[in-house]
Amino acid sequence: MSTTETNIPNNPEDNGEISINFGEIFRVLKAYKLFIAILALVFAGLGALYALTQPNEYTATVKLLPELDSKTAGGSLGGLKSLAGLAGIDLGGAGSSSEAIRPDLYPNIVQSAPFLQEALNSQVYFSKKKKWMKTSEFLNNKESNAPLSLFGAGNDDKEAEKEGNERIQIPQNANSANILNFSKKEDATLTNLKGRIAAEIDKKSGIITITVKMQDPVVAANLTSLSQTYLTQYVVNYRTEKSRKEMAFLENRQAEARKRYDQALYNFCTYKDQNRNVFLNVVKDQEKKLQYEVDLAFNLYSSLSTQLADAQVKIHRETPVFKVLEPVQVPLLKSEPKRSLITLGFMFVGIFIALGYIFFKEVDLKSLLG
Repeated sequence: MSTTETNIPNNPEDNGEISINFGEIFRVLKAYKLFIAILALVFAGLGALYALTQPNEYTATVKLLPELDSKTAGGSLGGLKSLAGLAGIDLGGAGSSSEAIRPDLYPNIVQSAPFLQEALNSQVYFSKKKKWMKTSEFLNNKESNAPLSLFGAGNDDKEAEKEGNERIQIPQNANSANILNFSKKEDATLTNLKGRIAAEIDKKSGIITITVKMQDPVVAANLTSLSQTYLTQYVVNYRTEKSRKEMAFLENRQAEARKRYDQALYNFCTYKDQNRNVFLNVVKDQEKKLQYEVDLAFNLYSSLSTQLADAQVKIHRETPVFKVLEPVQVPLLKSEPKRSLITLGFMFVGIFIALGYIFFKEVDLKSLLG
């Protein structure tokens, strides 16, 4: 008995498949090409208008190469520490410098509130007005350097400005001495400045790049130089703080030892002059005691002087060195905004809106799907 098999062609709709009628799509696009073009031009015009109202931004950059903390002791003990670790022995921080700041923390230094506060109070040169002013005054300046300004600065609401300048009242005591207290206006200015200053570090080369973006090229260069100085000085102070405190302690002790030595020497010489022709044993014993005090004071002064000299050498040795690879220069060309890209982006938005309107409002989707 034979079975007859009949081949039935598969229907795309039965299999759940959807075929797209590209011919119908091209026909619709051709019919609405004028509408698409007009909407694209309208949005391109809006984009160009918006781009012209955006202020010019200038970016200044400096590149630094910090001294890598690779001490000889650390290199020679590296293999020994590894072997000791396998044996369950901990050599601790031998050969390492715990006083050094990790380079990946450098960006946080120029983003910290103390630095931003110092930067806001620093003087910068506003080239447009040809005068020096505080950074906070420059950032709150209402004038724009945009090619086209549709809206004036307007009159500020005095009540709102007064409210924005008010700070939260904190009673003064020992716990509030180190608290930073900003008003709403100051906090907004601080946030604005924080978004304009950035620092990056290349983990492979160790190069630190500091960039500052401002609406004036000279102001951008001023703040970049300030950021460079603050970062390097902060790292130097952090690295040498312990040694500097030790040196200050030794300087005070040395000064005290010097006074003690001078007084002991004066007492010895005075006593010797007063008893020059006296040959009593009591006088000789007292002279020996005074001589002993002079020797003791001198030895103490000499020892402290040696320790102070060693501390000075230690500070010099521990002071990190930053090599400037690319110094700060005043940017000649603006970095933002990219007006052509903004206009192009608006134009594409207009095209997508036109296509969305056509396919979802005016066209029967069933005719486009086979």
